[in-house]
Amino acid sequence: MNIAVIGLSHKTAPVQVREKLSIPSAQTGDVIAHLTHCPHIDEVSILSTCNRLEIHIVTEETEQGIREVTQFLSEHSGLPLAELRQHLFILLHQDAVNHLMRVAAGLDSLVLGEGQILAQVKHAHQLAQQHKSLGRVLDRLLKQALTAGKRVRSETSIGTGAVSISSAAVELARMKVPHLSSCHVSILGAGKMARLLVQHLIAKDSCTITILNRTIDRADELAKQFAEANIRTGTLDAMLETVQACDVVFTCTSATEPLLNRENLEPILDASRTLMLFDISVPLNVHANVNELANVHAFNVDDLKAVVAQNQASRRRMAMEAQVLLDRRGGNLYGLVALPGYRQHHQQPAQQGRIDP
Repeated sequence: MNIAVIGLSHKTAPVQVREKLSIPSAQTGDVIAHLTHCPHIDEVSILSTCNRLEIHIVTEETEQGIREVTQFLSEHSGLPLAELRQHLFILLHQDAVNHLMRVAAGLDSLVLGEGQILAQVKHAHQLAQQHKSLGRVLDRLLKQALTAGKRVRSETSIGTGAVSISSAAVELARMKVPHLSSCHVSILGAGKMARLLVQHLIAKDSCTITILNRTIDRADELAKQFAEANIRTGTLDAMLETVQACDVVFTCTSATEPLLNRENLEPILDASRTLMLFDISVPLNVHANVNELANVHAFNVDDLKAVVAQNQASRRRMAMEAQVLLDRRGGNLYGLVALPGYRQHHQQPAQQGRIDP
């Protein structure tokens, strides 16, 4: 039995590609069913976040199993295989094991040491258990990755002062909107990322905040956690009316299609006002065509890299501490393995050869 990881991340693909590959939790069962019915895939789990999609498989025939996954990814995304390959990385055997441990520890994240990824790996394990796609090998691998991630966070300083995607988005907003404290801010979505947005906004700013969600109960529940902030709530039915009155909008919903675009913003916006949009969702909640509007400025998760880079140098030492711990647990790291025609992780695309579907 061979372990393989096939995927792409913020290091190998822009958000416009990642959103095409994203697999929402509600669709995971169907995707797992499809992949487990492939003749050369014995076990499978799926990790899909705003910054990565990874499919972990166990297979007796490595090349055939990988070909079945890449063929599915091409069909799912609508991207031709030739275009898709340049964004994919493939890791095998020990490299796949070490990679998943690094991912769970937050060492492969856009924000080094961010803690949300550990919960996302746990969720991937739970989904695979729920849909009965785990065997002895993947079940053990995912459990080891979770244990390693927890040990790294408890036994090193990697999690100390770690920032999240949400906090980086707030920092970017502060850079782009110097008068953020006097702004009316709306947040579309009421999940974990929205909670972190509120937390970081009220830590330094006194802005007015409105939270909109598909269901009002969840928005109200989030607002109650920050009673001192006097947060307004509503449903997404009031989205355009709320956006019209706002200066800054953060979006972090699980919608699979853009909520805001040029067509629905142009009629409602006052030409004398500037609207700043910060989209930290994948798939994107904000269509790229909003940037065609003169007074609208939109940013997405890939724009956070400049903010993250400012904090990255001070976190490298912490990452080295964590890597030592992972090396002790997972054995020596070997060179990353990629099949011909695919992009090696952190390296350039292979120049010759390929695997045909």
